[in-house]
Order: sequence, then C-alpha cells, then structure tokens
Amino acid sequence: MLLADGGSACVRAVTPRDAARVAAFHRALSLETVYFRYFSGLVRLPPAILERFTRVDFARDMVLVAEVGERVIALASYHRGAAPDAAEVAFVVADEYQGRGLGTLLLEELAELARERGVTRFTADTLAGNRAMLRVFADAGFELDRDAEAGVVHVRFRIGVTRRGALAHELREHRAEARSIARILAPRSLLLVGELAFDPARLARFAGRLYTDLRAAPDDVDLVLYGGGAAELPPLVASLAAAGAHALLVGTLRDEPQGAELAAFDRELRIAVRHNGMRLVGPTSGGVVNTDPAVSLFAAALGGSPARGCVGLACDSALAGGDVLADAVSAGVGLSSYLSLGRRADVSLNDLLQCWADDAATRAIALCVGGVGNPDKFQRIAARVTAAKPILALASGDPDRDALFARAGVALAGTPRELLQRAAACAP
Repeated sequence: MLLADGGSACVRAVTPRDAARVAAFHRALSLETVYFRYFSGLVRLPPAILERFTRVDFARDMVLVAEVGERVIALASYHRGAAPDAAEVAFVVADEYQGRGLGTLLLEELAELARERGVTRFTADTLAGNRAMLRVFADAGFELDRDAEAGVVHVRFRIGVTRRGALAHELREHRAEARSIARILAPRSLLLVGELAFDPARLARFAGRLYTDLRAAPDDVDLVLYGGGAAELPPLVASLAAAGAHALLVGTLRDEPQGAELAAFDRELRIAVRHNGMRLVGPTSGGVVNTDPAVSLFAAALGGSPARGCVGLACDSALAGGDVLADAVSAGVGLSSYLSLGRRADVSLNDLLQCWADDAATRAIALCVGGVGNPDKFQRIAARVTAAKPILALASGDPDRDALFARAGVALAGTPRELLQRAAACAP
C-alpha cells in the first residue's frame, strides 16, 4: 500500500509466527498511543490478548499487520459479536507512522474483507480525545452515527461501498501516487550505484545532494540509480532498505534471467522493494530528466540535454526513450520532465500521470509507450487529466490500445517528432 506521503508498506494477514514481533511493536508504542487504543497503560500485551491477535480464524475474526521490512508498524482487527452482520473494529499505528494515512488504508482493507464475509456494519469505541481515530473513519467516507458517554465515543457505521467512499478512495490514491513519483522526478538527494548507462558527469548541474557511496548517503535518500549485474540487486535492496531509501531506478542489467523466468525475476524484485517501503522504476529504465533549474536532473544516455519546457514525456525502454529524447533535442521541444518506465515492474504510467496532473510546470503530456497497465484505471485517470491538460500518444497500430486512448481523450500522433511538436503546440 502507498501511504499519504508517497512511502509504502506491506499489509497482510497475521500469523502465529508474528507473536514476538507484535509484542515488540506494542512495547515500542508511546504511552499515549497505548492509552488511546486500550483505555489503559497496558505496557506489555498479556498472553491471552497476544494469542487473540495472532491466532485468528479469519471468519469470525480478522487481524492484519502492516510492516516495512521485518518491522510491524500497525495492527488492525475486527471481531464479530453476537450479531453476525456486525463487528467491532480497532487499529493501532506506530507513533512515527501516524498521520500518514495508514489507519484509513487498513480500515478500507478490513471493510472489504468484512463485506466478503457477510459483515455489513462496524462499531468502535474510542476516547473522546482520540481525534485521529475519529478522523480515520470520516476520511474513509463512511457515514457515522455516534454518541458519547463518560468520555467514550461510540461509533457505528455501515461499510457498504458508496459513491462518497469511492471518491474519497480515489482522492487518497491520487495524492499518494503523485507524492511518490514527485520524489523520483524531483529528488533532493541522489545515490549512484554500479555501472550506469550515462556519463555521471551529466549530473554536474544537479541541484540536490549527489552520492556515490551508500555509507555516505543520508538515511532518507530520495532516488538510487543502479546499473550492473542482476545478481547484485537483492543485497543492494536490503542495504537501501536499511538506509531508508525512497526509490530505486534500475537500468539495463547484466545476466538477468531470460524467457519465462524474467517475469518471476521482476515480480520478486518488486516484492522485495515494496516490502521494504520503496518504489521501483524499471528494470531497463533509460533514466530520468527534470529541466526545472531548482532540480536540474539529467540522468539519461543522450548527447545533448533537452531544453526547459512544458511537456512531460514518458517512454518505455531505454532504447526508445533515447531516440525520442534525441528527437526532442533536435526539434527544439522543451520538456518539463521525462521518465523511462522500462518494464514497469512497479512504477507505472498511471503513477506518472497522477504526478503530472498536479505539476504546474507540465502543461501537456506525451506518451511513447507500448501499454498502459490497468486499462480501467488508466481511462479513469487520463479522462480526469485531459480535462485540464492535453495528453498525446504515439499511435501503435493496435486497435484496442488506440481505442482505449480515444475513450480517455488521448490524441494520437504518427511519429515521435509529430508527437512532441503537437504536444508543445497544444500546451495552454
């Protein structure tokens, strides 16, 4: 799941093997957080409560854990009472992760699981001073019925899917994805690892902090650029996770699997990266460019540098991206930013559109991509974006893909140069 600030966490069902980590998670909570959750200063979880949280039948009861790496950062649960269609819901989030939308995401997940099991309404009791928990219920778009007694607020709400809830979800999704990509397109810090496909001297104008040694990098480096052997990636991901990196951009790899094994390689890489709270661009990404003088990021294999402009450019492979960037330079088309998505193991075109939708410097969008990922989500996002700024795409000759573009309001161009020139011309 993507958090409100663009970070990520893994959410899954609890297992009995989590008992020690759940207990450690509870011990690390502040006294205020413990009091708000349990209405008492429960410093250590009694064995009976710990067993209730970790030995679950997933029919009458449901318990989810959120984690980053091996650390549990949140616990959410519902428990059915006498009424088969009602359940009491509760959650607790590690202090440093509070205010990042995790509680709302967990509530949405619990509601979906509960609906599948015949639950139609949730109840919850919270202290009147626990405004954060009350805000979680409201942010999810549920209609709340509440009353208070002796400082305790009793909340009841139906968990059916509503238009208001769907809109609230889409807004949270948009903000999280946009913020996640913004730190990739406009990083404050950059770490170079391995053998990059471009000359590192091109980064001489980078306005942020540049590192070539992980040991010297800050704990929250925004973007890591990697090129080299595929076998070196798993230990690198572990090291980056320990250092708190936000995103990893993977270029061309040596000795990566072939054939059917390649999809499994990408999947395992995505899982490892996301499980450790990061985003992944690529593999086979051709790099990233941002012409804003406050960023001045030119991390792509290209002889010249695109001029500053108002067109956001997305491409797939490093080879195609290099050719289209060269067309932009020779045609004098200025770019706001550029991202080569590569094989799109994680970061997708939809993520990128969410970011460009909010970017004032990007007034038109040009797409040179073979596919769109989730077509329903693409159509929903692209239709919203084209209401404010034009999107143009390179025609593929695939009738289904081109028809999808047309339904979303995306215009088609015949050649990369036409794509860029039309995008620049129609920017408002």
